[in-house]
Amino acid sequence: MDKRQLDALAGKTGAAVPLEGYRGVCDAMKIEALGFWLDDDLTILWASNWFYQKTGYTENEFCRQFSSLRQYYMAYPKEFRYIKCHLEEAAAGRLSDVELTVPIPVKEDRVVWGRMTATFSGMRSDGRMECRAFYKAIDSEFQNILKENYHLKEAAGYFKWVLDEYSGNAYIADMENYELRYINRAASETLQLPVEKVVGRKCYEVIQNLNAPCPFCTNHCLNKDGFYEWEYYNPFLKRSYMLKDRIIEWEGRECRLELSLDNFSPQYKLEKMDRERDAIMRTIPGGFARVDARDGKTVIWYGGDFLHMIGYTKEQFEKELHFQCTYIHPDDLPRATEMMNHSKETQMPTTAEGRILTRDGTQKVLTMTFCYVSAENSWDGIESFYSVGIDITKEREVQEQQRNALEEAYQVARVANAAKTNFLSSMSHDIRTPMNAIMGMAAIAQANLDSPEKIEDCLDKINTSGRHLLSLISDVLDMSKIESGKVSLAPAQVNLSNLIREVMDVCRPLINEKHQIFQMKIGRMCHENVITDGDRLRQVLMNLLSNAIKYTHKGGEITLKINERNSLVPNKCQYEFICSDNGIGISKEFLPYIFDAFARADDSRISRIQGTGLGMAITENIVRMMNGTIDVKSEEGVGSTFTVSIPMDICEEEESRSSRLSKVTETETAVEKKKDGLFGRKVLLAEDNDINREIVEELLQMHHMIVDSTENGKMVKEAFEASAPGDYCAILMDIQMPVMNGYDAAAAIRKLPREDARTIPIIALTANAFTTDAVKARSAGMNDHLAKPVEIERLLEVLQKWIGQPV
Repeated sequence: MDKRQLDALAGKTGAAVPLEGYRGVCDAMKIEALGFWLDDDLTILWASNWFYQKTGYTENEFCRQFSSLRQYYMAYPKEFRYIKCHLEEAAAGRLSDVELTVPIPVKEDRVVWGRMTATFSGMRSDGRMECRAFYKAIDSEFQNILKENYHLKEAAGYFKWVLDEYSGNAYIADMENYELRYINRAASETLQLPVEKVVGRKCYEVIQNLNAPCPFCTNHCLNKDGFYEWEYYNPFLKRSYMLKDRIIEWEGRECRLELSLDNFSPQYKLEKMDRERDAIMRTIPGGFARVDARDGKTVIWYGGDFLHMIGYTKEQFEKELHFQCTYIHPDDLPRATEMMNHSKETQMPTTAEGRILTRDGTQKVLTMTFCYVSAENSWDGIESFYSVGIDITKEREVQEQQRNALEEAYQVARVANAAKTNFLSSMSHDIRTPMNAIMGMAAIAQANLDSPEKIEDCLDKINTSGRHLLSLISDVLDMSKIESGKVSLAPAQVNLSNLIREVMDVCRPLINEKHQIFQMKIGRMCHENVITDGDRLRQVLMNLLSNAIKYTHKGGEITLKINERNSLVPNKCQYEFICSDNGIGISKEFLPYIFDAFARADDSRISRIQGTGLGMAITENIVRMMNGTIDVKSEEGVGSTFTVSIPMDICEEEESRSSRLSKVTETETAVEKKKDGLFGRKVLLAEDNDINREIVEELLQMHHMIVDSTENGKMVKEAFEASAPGDYCAILMDIQMPVMNGYDAAAAIRKLPREDARTIPIIALTANAFTTDAVKARSAGMNDHLAKPVEIERLLEVLQKWIGQPV
């Protein structure tokens, strides 16, 4: 017990405790306590049940034989005088308490050694003073023995007696001259020398058979506050020793006290076991407690990480919780009790999770295991529950986070699944609409073969519906590539003025059709030649403008503004594209989901507008891939503004040409490029699909070009190999063909041993329309890549670009 606990029991921190209540407290806390008057005989007033148990007597037996400490110590008169003398001196000096190491007589004329702490409850009205003594057993280490004040003459003899009772070896040697002052009986037997033959001789001579102090003497490690513990093999005695040394005062000299156990003694093995047990317990990430099974609440013993785990210091646990299990969460206490009872009934350990509350209110989750030990099998006769608690709070927090993440992922997947279901339903309608138009217009045209005007009108509508159908399919395939992570960027030199012109060439017919007003505003623009993925940037701007056109009424206004902003990174600039309209706007409810895949607002105003709901999702993904940002501001019924900011590398030879961009404006008309150099030229076509082959042949022949066709890669390679140099100006190569695919055919042609095999332009015509496919085509030796369905204007531009150009 510590001093504060003793003070509390003695009534010094509050009102005095009635005798029976006081004794009950001692019994509840397992304290060996004794009350007596400070008179000539030290008359006994009361004792706790634990004190009686220590002596081996029942309460009736003890009370019949001993009415005072004088009678109790009748066989030890010197010890009685020693106790009484110190108590009287402490009372005269008005000391609050006194600590003594005393023998405790037990039944059958034996003694056990204990530490007695005596306190004074104050002077009574009749002039008597009550003393209350608390006992604690002393183990073999003797730590507490040496805290005693040995100034009395008879104390030295008493201490010798204590040392003689020690089962191990005890030596006392002068710190200055190494002379032995005393050895106990066990040491005398170990050395096989009587005490009188040893005292006065050098310790290193007697114990180690040396002529000088040993080089590993530990005197410099010792102090008066505690033991220094170490192990040593003594070659002279041929034994290993566990030693505990410290400095004490002995007969006026500063001496070294050494307590040792050799490896042949049972105590040595027990000590080893204790140390190993402590080491093991320190490695287990948890706390240990022994709970009294008689009440299921009182902690008799604890160890390991127990105090740290529950968040209390030793003093706080003993003084505030009074050794009770009140740290267990109130809601989990009944379950803990049930677990203990189950362990008692089944004689098997029980394990479950429970919560505890630390001193600062923190809640922790523990895995708690209880194991019952009966009174018959207990070393001290107390039935107990031995409990191990392991803190798993962090693991449970991680599991909770994972559970929440899984729940969130499930909800996202559920919403996405619902969105995709709605998307498929919408796509069914959106795809069937242009398909119906194509089939219907084809039927009308077939029925009006004698009316060129009617056929021309049908073909225009078939072309428009086909382009729309192609955009729907492209969006779905693009999103599939993005979600699978197969989309990659292909940075190249891009002229922004040309790119904007190309975008406007596509968008202007749609703008004119709805009689909308379009404005292009050029802000600060110092560089128009940049390094970026032009196809992806074109796709972003097309998505923004097509949405603005689609959701803005007839006669509405649309603005595209371009700014160049400085960048902190050398040779880079930040380009800003702002697309504004005064269309129907976006509701506050739908605005947070504008970039979600398959999302379309539930709005009757757009129900007849066809689309996949993927345009903005694709746009955002592309912008993020380009390390840019996209932001939207919108008000329902007022309009929307999308701002895209993308960093781009500046070309080294770039000069300022902002005036050129300003020329790209509901007034510029497209100027059709001349196709000089293509008239009468011959191309070699590889296409395994009859219809596709016929379409390409017809389109090129309409522009006065000659086409030789083959059906697979092997045939196109053989046809080129059989041709004269310069016979063909280009090769148009499908990719997916039987016998030999387009990639292998292109690579085989490039390896042919003729000059034009390395220079003839090879252009891929394929349904594989992604950037990765274009990169793969170039790796196989192709010059360019066009996606099906073939747009004749684009095909003619590419042919014009490569005719007569080196590979």
